[in-house]
Amino acid sequence: MRMTVSRARLVLPLVVLLGSCREGSPAFPETPLGQIGHDWLAAHNRAEGHAAVHFTMLNRGSAAMSGAQVDSAVREQVQLAQRVGPLAPVRLLYSSDTTIIMLLRSADDSLWNVRLTPAVQPSLVKVDVDVNRTHIARDGKVVAYPVPEKSRW
Repeated sequence: MRMTVSRARLVLPLVVLLGSCREGSPAFPETPLGQIGHDWLAAHNRAEGHAAVHFTMLNRGSAAMSGAQVDSAVREQVQLAQRVGPLAPVRLLYSSDTTIIMLLRSADDSLWNVRLTPAVQPSLVKVDVDVNRTHIARDGKVVAYPVPEKSRW
């Protein structure tokens, strides 16, 4: 009986702590554009072809996409994911009906941002996903654009 009480005393604070950490994590807005951002981040963090193909198919626009174009988009996504590593949301920098910009942190502590904007149709994609390295200016402000290292699909 004593052992059960002491375990409960240890487990309860852990559950509360983990729950509070989860609540504090920034997330993409609960909008169609935010859902694309969530799906992109999940595919990026898996860093493998199947997830990239799934995201590419979900994000297909009204213009026809050839097999070579799909392969190219998937290859670019996987190469970026393998080069940068998993990304974790840090802060939502901007959100509107037409644009979302999320600040992300990689495992090596570098900062990145993803900018999501609906593509004008007909297009190969529904939403343009621009991923850029983010820099911090001397005054401490986040500089999201323009930056030289860029990947886009």
